[in-house]
Amino acid sequence: MNLSLLREIESSFVEIAPTHLTLHGAHVHPWLEGRTYSLLELREVLLDRATPNLVRDALWRHTMRAARRSQERMVGALGLAMPLLRGCVGRACRGLDPDSAQCVEAELVAFTIRQIRTATLDHGALGYYLLCRVRRAALGERKRALAAAAQRGWGSAEATDLEDDPETTRSAESVLQAAVRAGTVTAAEAELIARTRLEKVSLVALSTETGVAYKTLAKRRQRAESRLAAALSTAPGRAPSGPSLAVSAPVSPGDRHRANEVARPEASKTPWPLAS
Repeated sequence: MNLSLLREIESSFVEIAPTHLTLHGAHVHPWLEGRTYSLLELREVLLDRATPNLVRDALWRHTMRAARRSQERMVGALGLAMPLLRGCVGRACRGLDPDSAQCVEAELVAFTIRQIRTATLDHGALGYYLLCRVRRAALGERKRALAAAAQRGWGSAEATDLEDDPETTRSAESVLQAAVRAGTVTAAEAELIARTRLEKVSLVALSTETGVAYKTLAKRRQRAESRLAAALSTAPGRAPSGPSLAVSAPVSPGDRHRANEVARPEASKTPWPLAS
């Protein structure tokens, strides 16, 4: 698949980041060193599992605010978002013909730019919020592309993708976002749950994609789902409170039921969760 638009954005980002897309760490968050960083370097900071969520939010907030004032800074924001964009575009375009894939890619880039320009910047877990919105848009664009291909009578993408329920996905993602904001699960753990439960990517396939051992992914998901299920087991009809899951936005009982279906750990007598 030729992801020419993403490559063009990445090329521009890498070229101008060292000289034009820089900021002082102390101006973003005290956790960062008191020196000048390029956004290319800070992208690695975002991807580092050791980086606190508050630092991630501060960096996204600073970058998105600047992107609303400058075209160069918008390139910087897209550069920071490139890992999530590549993943969403790649999955959305799987099996599509080149022309359809190019259209989907362009639509998702345009959608991401709109989100960067309009998202509420005081939103917790801002990077994960952006990921969820782009992933949901990717599902919609893929469905439209599959429908168009079916009408033309060609295309090899799986027709079963058309059966996905966006409302269920939205409900489960809203609870995952709340869990990330509350610190019940990390953004990486929420993404692991979303990829394997909502997108139905097997742990085996994800292990091959990420290079992380299957058993490591299985243990991470099992522990994260156990914490999430415990947080969701509070009294029905009442948003969880306290350190377990301090939801900043209301979550309906119906949403909580659907999220519990996603979060419920697999029952198995084997020492590791089954790949699913």
